[in-house]
Amino acid sequence: MTNTLLIDLDDTLLLNPFDRFMPAYLKLLADKLSPFVAPDIMIPQLMYATDQMIQNNSPAQTLEETFDANFYPPLGLSKSDLEPHLFDFYTHEFHQLQSITSMRPEALELIAQVRHNSWQIVVATNPLFPLIAMQNRLSWAGFSQNDFPFSFVTAYESMHFAKPNPAYYAEILGRFGWPHQAVGMIGNNLNEDILPTSALGIPGFWVDQNIDRLPIDLDDRSSAGSLQDALTWVSKLNHFNQEYHLSERSSIKAVLTSTPAVLDTLVGDLDESIWKEKASPQELSLLEMVSHLLDVENEINYPRMQLILNNHNPTIIGVDSDHWIKLRDYQHSRSISVLSEFIVQRQQLISLLEGLSPDQWVRPAQHTMFGPTTLEEICRFIAQHDMDHIRQIHLVSTKLNSGTS
Repeated sequence: MTNTLLIDLDDTLLLNPFDRFMPAYLKLLADKLSPFVAPDIMIPQLMYATDQMIQNNSPAQTLEETFDANFYPPLGLSKSDLEPHLFDFYTHEFHQLQSITSMRPEALELIAQVRHNSWQIVVATNPLFPLIAMQNRLSWAGFSQNDFPFSFVTAYESMHFAKPNPAYYAEILGRFGWPHQAVGMIGNNLNEDILPTSALGIPGFWVDQNIDRLPIDLDDRSSAGSLQDALTWVSKLNHFNQEYHLSERSSIKAVLTSTPAVLDTLVGDLDESIWKEKASPQELSLLEMVSHLLDVENEINYPRMQLILNNHNPTIIGVDSDHWIKLRDYQHSRSISVLSEFIVQRQQLISLLEGLSPDQWVRPAQHTMFGPTTLEEICRFIAQHDMDHIRQIHLVSTKLNSGTS
């Protein structure tokens, strides 16, 4: 079993002064695209499209899709026409920006030691650039593509959410099956790196900061200091299994929002025949598991939310939905369209939660199995149910992708 380290890129692995880097980047890109669009028109639209990525809370589209919809059409441009030029830009001109940045030898040492201890390492950088730009900046930091130490690098092609949205971190962890082993986050930004992960119960290390500045309500395993100090901090995490805390409403919403995006990543590109494969007759197929999630969402989760919101202290009837899998014969009566249906239904639930007042979150109900409860606790149960099924789906999809079924 593998521990997981999430680590930021800019001003953590690589010194990159934003106030110098961003103007230089925009000028280079504007010059490259000037034959197609004037810089004074392109740059504001680029910044607007970037802001839309940061604001995105929809699991139905990747950040790249969000950017594309808000960048190319308003400029009257075709992405297909510009793609070769953008690829050429990131392959050649983009490297001119390396001179603004500085390597951190202590970052190389940290990653080498963590890798030596068999941790999987995720570059959890704000995914507002394409992967090629992330890979370039990592090469400037001294990490070669020929001996790449990272299991995953977040980029706008693969992610649906951006920092500081806690759903960004929930999406990463969901992609790895919500691991039970130790998880930690290292970053230089309190609001983007440390507080969102803390909301999920993940300890964080605040780079280049004084430990006395840490908020007192953070995980007691969180710390601050230099990258050299971070190595000692990481070694202490070896003794802990990860327990995700869903005590904050932001963390509950993060899990609920990330689940459709994670499902799309894990199984969305698989052929329908693979969806129906089983490792053994006793195990469930991907089709059965996602169909189960869909029916629970339609017939239990959303109706319960409305029942609590529309009635005073209603009674919630406990339902054993596991038997639906065989009773409804998901394996033969359903198709892979259940994934898109689930995404639509979950967005409905997310929209409902986004509009809740503090008083509505604590509206009471009586559950026939668990006794007195609240809307918030019901949402927490749904999030935990999501996490359990993501773990199952991750395990099965990993087996199927590796051909070990």
